[in-house]
Amino acid sequence: MRNKKYSAILGLMPSKGARSPKLWNKVYRKLSLKHRMIAIDIKKKEFNNKLHTLINDKNFLGGAITIPYKEKVLKLLKNSFDKQVGQIGAINCLYRDKKGKLCGANTDGEASLKVFIKKVDSKKINNLKSFAILGYGGVGKAVVTYFSNHFKKSNFMVFVRKKKIKSFRNVKFYNWNQIGKKFDNINVLINCTSIGFKENKSPIETSQFSLLKNCKIIFDVIYQPKKTKLISLAKKNKISSFNGLEMNLEQAVLAFKKTNKVKISLGKIRTIMKK
Repeated sequence: MRNKKYSAILGLMPSKGARSPKLWNKVYRKLSLKHRMIAIDIKKKEFNNKLHTLINDKNFLGGAITIPYKEKVLKLLKNSFDKQVGQIGAINCLYRDKKGKLCGANTDGEASLKVFIKKVDSKKINNLKSFAILGYGGVGKAVVTYFSNHFKKSNFMVFVRKKKIKSFRNVKFYNWNQIGKKFDNINVLINCTSIGFKENKSPIETSQFSLLKNCKIIFDVIYQPKKTKLISLAKKNKISSFNGLEMNLEQAVLAFKKTNKVKISLGKIRTIMKK
């Protein structure tokens, strides 16, 4: 790779199932570019050094950041990131600016909101007054930022396992063990945790579904497996639901355009990646 331009997805184990290399490489091939995206598995203790190496590697175009480094990379890039990243507090996309400096962006939030609006009946959108978000890691931060800004008149409850986080605007934080106690009036449940990723587990218990009397939509950002236990329970309880497969595609479309300085529309990128 030393003599060729390349992009990469960086994470603890992206080589074990990340979709980005397949999606990005489809577009590279279609455009007859010699660039390739690769997966780089990085141990936590090695991440700082690896990122520093990539920052100085002029052949490295940028790429994607996945679990568990979306928040950590923000600190390492210091102030080299897009404006909305400061609000979100997490990065999932790396790119070079005009001067060749490695910078960060976030496409998770925009992708999640775009897919949600597309999936939900336009007549129902205005009646969604209360959202419950499970988890406040890299994806959770992006989802909360974009959704709370878009649905300004709605209330957001975010359930976390970390120490208490200060509430802001229409967003309030609750301890994870309060989940069942706050479900009475929510209209939308969004799972932003990794619970259920390649495992038969759900972030909420089967018995807690009886409390979701006013819940109309469940959005599980996980895309592997396509039908998580949470999605299965939602269907069993006749709650409209969808997974994160389309969101994953959309964030890849946005990130590819951000990282690669090529003249191609988002629609064309999306079409190529879908095939």
